[in-house]
Amino acid sequence: MHLSLSPIELEQYSRHLTLPGFGVERQLALKAAKVLLVGAGGLGCPIGLYLAAAGVGTLGVVDFDRVERSNLQRQVAHTVERLGQPKVESLITTMQALNPLLNYVPHACRLSETNVQQTIAGYDLVIDGSDNFTTRFLLADACHLSGIPLLQGAIHQYEAQISLFVPGDGACYRCVFQQPPQQSALAPCAEVGVLGVMPGTAGLMMATEAIKFLTGLPTPAHGHLLRYNALSQTLRQLAISADENCPLCGPHATIREACEQVVHCPSGMGQEVMGDAQSSVDAGLSMVLNAPEAQALVEKGALLLDVREWFEFEAGHLPQALHLPLGQVSVKAKTMIPEPSTPMVVYCQRGQRSLEAVRQLRALGYAQSYSLTGGIGAWGAAVEA
Repeated sequence: MHLSLSPIELEQYSRHLTLPGFGVERQLALKAAKVLLVGAGGLGCPIGLYLAAAGVGTLGVVDFDRVERSNLQRQVAHTVERLGQPKVESLITTMQALNPLLNYVPHACRLSETNVQQTIAGYDLVIDGSDNFTTRFLLADACHLSGIPLLQGAIHQYEAQISLFVPGDGACYRCVFQQPPQQSALAPCAEVGVLGVMPGTAGLMMATEAIKFLTGLPTPAHGHLLRYNALSQTLRQLAISADENCPLCGPHATIREACEQVVHCPSGMGQEVMGDAQSSVDAGLSMVLNAPEAQALVEKGALLLDVREWFEFEAGHLPQALHLPLGQVSVKAKTMIPEPSTPMVVYCQRGQRSLEAVRQLRALGYAQSYSLTGGIGAWGAAVEA
């Protein structure tokens, strides 16, 4: 089908048309593109607004949640007047007001293994702005199996991470993250907070990468993890490559269909957590050390154990630290650390994953394992002090 730009479109996208290296051809590529945005929250709002403004011809939006007042601190497409309204409706309303020339497709549902393939079918690019690992892994598997590129992004407190995965061309999502982490190693933004502008910063970066990919411009998000830190205003590009043992894209892949992998919480759910809250706190007190205490223990010969992902470890780690990602602790700890009486200080980025690692280690008999409160940042601050 031959596409052209109407007089209104010529005016609306005039700044693209006069941009060197962009012009009419790439604007027409945007007009022909079909993009599915999963999540109408913190990331979805800025991504949706800027893709609509840019002129992406068809924009689908997936979300099953409703607008709450606490969303408004960062989900800038929603308003006070729309409290209680489905986020899909709210975001599309704002996008239509910005650019009514496009085709908007609402998917007011929760993605599951029963509907994911049908939902993503026909789109040229899927953008994952979801906030949970169950959806991320389900979507990653479905996109790879369907041959649809996936632009994935995530935020945590002051940090953001972005990557583009193209089936058959380099690493897939599972080459980097083989399986979801334990829920107890994570904490939602409702508990640990998130800087209000972080979704906007990350979302604009994701929208930029999406536009470049759709128009054939070079995109560093493909083949790399882009790691942004708002406190230091730094951006790192960490190269990633395909894993020959990957269960999704490797030569001996075992994943043949997209299935939900529920992220389990060892502590249970609902009232069980409420009932055991005080005992969990009491147990946790003997499992953690602050930075000076941890450094004193290391000076006496304790082992330093880094339980972050490999790309975090490569980006920077404490001297002499042994690397064992959280997802492999229960499987490889006894091989890597054969003596259960070994005293060790376990650390991650913020102190959440390391606490879960210590729980697993103690269950395996490592009674002298301790989590570093505050993570690697707290260690650095103590050294500088």
